[in-house]
This record gives sequence, structure tokens and C-alpha cells, in this order.
Amino acid sequence: MSQTSAKKIEEVSSFMIAPYVHPQGCRGYLLVDKLSGDSIAIDVHLDFVNDMTKRLKDEYWNLLYVIDTHTHADHPSGSSSIAKNFNCLRMAHKKAEHSGVSNHPENGEELFLGESTVFVRHTPGHTPDHMGIYIEGAFFSGDSLLIGSVARTDFLGGDAGQLYDSIHSFLKEYPGDTVLFPGHDYQSKTKSTFGEEKKENPWLKIEDREEFIKNLTANPPERPANMDELLHLNREGVEIAKLISSEETKKIVEAGGAISIIDVRSEMEFEDEHISGSHLIPLDQLESRADEVRAIAAPRLLLCKAGGRASAAFEALDEMNIGGLSVIDGGILAFKETGGKTVKGKELDEDASSTSCSASLPIDFETGKKKDS
Repeated sequence: MSQTSAKKIEEVSSFMIAPYVHPQGCRGYLLVDKLSGDSIAIDVHLDFVNDMTKRLKDEYWNLLYVIDTHTHADHPSGSSSIAKNFNCLRMAHKKAEHSGVSNHPENGEELFLGESTVFVRHTPGHTPDHMGIYIEGAFFSGDSLLIGSVARTDFLGGDAGQLYDSIHSFLKEYPGDTVLFPGHDYQSKTKSTFGEEKKENPWLKIEDREEFIKNLTANPPERPANMDELLHLNREGVEIAKLISSEETKKIVEAGGAISIIDVRSEMEFEDEHISGSHLIPLDQLESRADEVRAIAAPRLLLCKAGGRASAAFEALDEMNIGGLSVIDGGILAFKETGGKTVKGKELDEDASSTSCSASLPIDFETGKKKDS
């Protein structure tokens, strides 16, 4: 799956919509008024920043607002970076408490792109700070209603009852042909409609609020990889360090974070010795396997023998507009010197993107349990 669909445009009423698709399942959007070119960037993944910036400049679109629909826990937000590129206004709900964000739209607040109106709606449930964005004919749902699913609510103060209320409120208020643009999707779908979701989405077939809560809170998936660090990055607005010490790497590995290590050495070196759980993507294969890199949860830690090839990998990936990278200082040699453990032989890669902060799995209504995906 490619990171973006180049030049792809959806047209809804007086707007153009440029969707951005990430291998982790994340979705971001540029929402543009057709006549004026005034625009909003919605849920910008850090990996989207360069592509979105280029698109805005190439099309002469005027970026006025950058909005995070909620505090993201599974990927680094690029809102701060793209807002700096265009000196525009960042927005988030006041409950998000994002550093550097002073504009907090109220429920029902109107934003104007040229002569067109954009409505901000508070939609708590996945998180207390969650917002949805409505334009005539379309709704950007963030992580509330997803295509064929709904958001999970088992962390960050989520509330399944509030999610039920939020979803049913906007489904009731807006017409069935309203196009749904979600903040995540894990089945390569980019849009649906409210009417289609009412017919097909198994969670919307649960009419009873208490039954919905019971099913949604049963057997929650694992927490997203690197969640605590990502929350710190997204709330405090700090940048991911380009260099990370072997001591800090050791702490991350011991806490289960090896799934974010990308080993750029050769296959022979990897089989001789590597960090258990890390991903082997040799330096000369980075370009052809770029989407594998994107699918690995950030911050992504680059490893080689002593640091040289990892630094080269950093530069190569940066050229591909892949962010959220840190080079492990001193490589695997320094990691071992600090007491880090390594293993020998081949090892199956663990899926660093298999858990999500967003999508709940469909349920089996006979058992009340979630199905395997």
C-alpha cells in the first residue's frame, strides 16, 4: 500500500478533498474550498508533512487551519510541523491540552474557507477530546465511526457509552448520503456513506446502548506500540531526536519496544547476531521496502554495526519523506557494551502495526466476542 494516492481528489459540494493513506492504517486529509483555495489539514501524520506541503504549494492552496481530531496514540502527529511551514493556526479540543495550541473550537463552531462553511463537532468516546468535522455532504469522523467498525475506548479516558451517543447523534442529524471519511481504516477502504454504514456496519446493528458498551469493552486489543512515548511527543510537541543513545535503546528494548528497531545491516550479519524483535531491512533494500518502514510504529530506531549505515539510512528515508527516525548511536556494538541482549539465527518479524488505538474488531453476535481479523 503506498503512502498517498498522488493527485487523487474527491469532490463534495463546494469542496475538494485530497486523502492521504498510510500503511499503518492512518488517514489524513486536505480539505479545500474550490473557489478560494482556502484549506484545512486534518489529522496530519508526520510522514504526510512533506507530501502535503508540496501539494499545497504546487496547487497554490492557502492553508488556514491544521486540526487534530483527537490526541493520537499510534503515530506521531505532523500538525506542528506543517503549521510552521505555512504559519497557520493549529486547532484541537481544549481537553487535548496540546502544547502550543491555543485555539480550541467549541461544539458547533463554524470555520470559513472562502465562502464555504466547515462545522466542528465534539464527538467524545474514543477520547474525551475527540472532534468530528462536517461539511455539506461529508463528515470527517476521526476515530469515532469507522468503515465497518467503530473506535476502541479502552485507554486515554475513552468511554464506550459516550462513543455510542456521539455516533448515533451525528448519524441522526446528517443525511444518509453523507460521505464518511474516517481517521483510520485497516481494510484499504477510503470512504463510505452513513447509509451504507447503517446497513453494513455490525456495531450499528446493536441498538441497545448497554449491549453496545458490553461488546465494545470485552477483550480489548493490546495497546499500540510505543504509545506512552507517542503521547508525550504529540502532547508536548517535542521533536523526535535524530540520535538515541545505546543506554536509552536498551531501556526501550527491555520495555518491549524492539519492534520499532530497523536493522539495516546485511542478512548474514543479522543472522549472526541481532536484537530480538527487530526488523531486518538492509540499507540497499530501503527504497523497495519503504512501505514496510512506514508500517513500523514510530519512533523508528535505525541500527547497524556502529552507526554509519544507520545514518545513511536516515538520510535515504528522509529523502522518501519518512519521518519519526532516530539513529542508534554506536550501533549494535554500543548496545552490547551497555548490557543489551542479542540473539543469533533467523527470526520471524513481529508485526509492529498489528495493534491499534483506533479500530475495534467486528464481533460475533452469537458469542459476543471479537472475531479474528
